[in-house]
Amino acid sequence: MNITSFNTLNVDDCTPLMSNKIEKIPIIKLLRITETKQIQFQACYIIADYLITSCAGFDDAQIVKHGYFTELIQGAAQCADAHFKRAYTFYQGTTANNIKINQTMYFSDVIRGRVNHDGDCTGETFKTDIYELEYVLVQAKFKILLSEGMATANSRDNVIILPTGTRLRLSDLYGIDSHKGEIIWTFNKQKNCDTTDTNDYDTLYEGPATLITSKKSLDSTMEIQTFQVESDKITFALQKLKLDYACHIPVFQTEHPRLFILVDQENIPFFHTKPISTYNTDLMAYINTKFVYIQNILKTSITSMYIDLVTKQCNLERQILMQKLSLASYSLSEFAYSMAEGPGYTALKSGKIVYLLKCKPVDVELDRSHNACFQELPVLYN
Repeated sequence: MNITSFNTLNVDDCTPLMSNKIEKIPIIKLLRITETKQIQFQACYIIADYLITSCAGFDDAQIVKHGYFTELIQGAAQCADAHFKRAYTFYQGTTANNIKINQTMYFSDVIRGRVNHDGDCTGETFKTDIYELEYVLVQAKFKILLSEGMATANSRDNVIILPTGTRLRLSDLYGIDSHKGEIIWTFNKQKNCDTTDTNDYDTLYEGPATLITSKKSLDSTMEIQTFQVESDKITFALQKLKLDYACHIPVFQTEHPRLFILVDQENIPFFHTKPISTYNTDLMAYINTKFVYIQNILKTSITSMYIDLVTKQCNLERQILMQKLSLASYSLSEFAYSMAEGPGYTALKSGKIVYLLKCKPVDVELDRSHNACFQELPVLYN
């Protein structure tokens, strides 16, 4: 026999479902790794035109084979020294001084032999990479262009892009540009964690945020924490993943590999807010952040709606149960029929406890010996 007991004076309240935990954080910083930055480069475009003549027996100059050629003078160390000293030494005793940056300048001199205004000359030996000439007079005309500028350096792709569009390998620290000549630059691969200038990180946001802790699913014990920011100028949501470090400062990783969140209040002033370069604008980062924000908002709304629906349904069922229990005070048969939602049950009351019993069905016969009216059908058992 199945027996169920009910307390007619007390019905348990509805147990609320666990809703999202919301925590207000006074200030956070959203940091982004700077993979692209502007670095300074120096360029040296130095061309020498040589005119070589031979001094004849009458001290006059005569044309010689290979007597005219042009040379592009190269050398990273010489280029750096020229920018530092604003001077360039071509050969012993031949130096161009007072060179101006970003301005083309011309110099000419006799670099081998001697000649006077009357045309008399004395030759000397002159060597090149290809041949050697003796008793020749060498006159040179130099074109010098020392220039400086800013180039775009991408540490992830190991490339530097010059204003002319030329792409060079960043780690080489040296290259040739068809327009500017030799290019030299410096680049430190190590993270710049100077307390006065953290160039390796951009601060995308600084201000209050909300930390939402929710379950992965209603029947799951795994929690998901999401930083959410809603303001007039910016809106985003990023999940809080594992702990990481930026310049030895603890930060939290997010879904995007370049975005980190700093929560430690003591280290908030370490990363300075500065203008963000357009070269570092990553459209996919913002699109992904919007998707996470929309996903979080939808999940929060649906979860809240589900919790509200279940709570209202529980309260309604509790009210209906209380109404059914009230029937036990004046009619146990109606209570049994209403509570069981059908025949086949009976009820017994003992103080404030009512027992609902399921009756075992048996075979009976109709008792036709009664001629009077009756409220319950007379039957015969056994």
